[in-house]
Amino acid sequence: MGFLSFASAASVWRGYEYYKGGKVERCQETNDGHYEGQVSGSGEKKYQVKINLEHPRSSQCSCPHAAGKQIVCKHMAALYFYAFPEESEDYYRELIKAEEKAEQEQERLENAVIEHVGKMKKAELQQALLQTLFDGPEWQFDRFVREYDIQ
Repeated sequence: MGFLSFASAASVWRGYEYYKGGKVERCQETNDGHYEGQVSGSGEKKYQVKINLEHPRSSQCSCPHAAGKQIVCKHMAALYFYAFPEESEDYYRELIKAEEKAEQEQERLENAVIEHVGKMKKAELQQALLQTLFDGPEWQFDRFVREYDIQ
């Protein structure tokens, strides 16, 4: 199991952004699999970060999100990407592939819905529309009323 698997998807993404944005100010390997560094946070804040590749949950960061907790935060992820730039490129390639796959699945689903709706009879369409308007979110009903100027 890799270091980043101990972080949330949001922390990995933000860590990637921090790394690419040059927020890692210092990084050095202190022991085999142990790295220390400094990462700029929001504004002028600077956080001291220590990552342990063998035991990720024992990594440390001085940020409020991770202080005293056994989590991998965005600053730790940024330091990891800095220490292993090839991992950042692998992460980005995988992210792009996942987004492309999700877009393809969404397009396939939209086409299937269009095909299904095209085969529905008028009464079925009316019933489906009413069910969607009455059972769906309130904003959907309000938008329908507004767009069709129903009073």
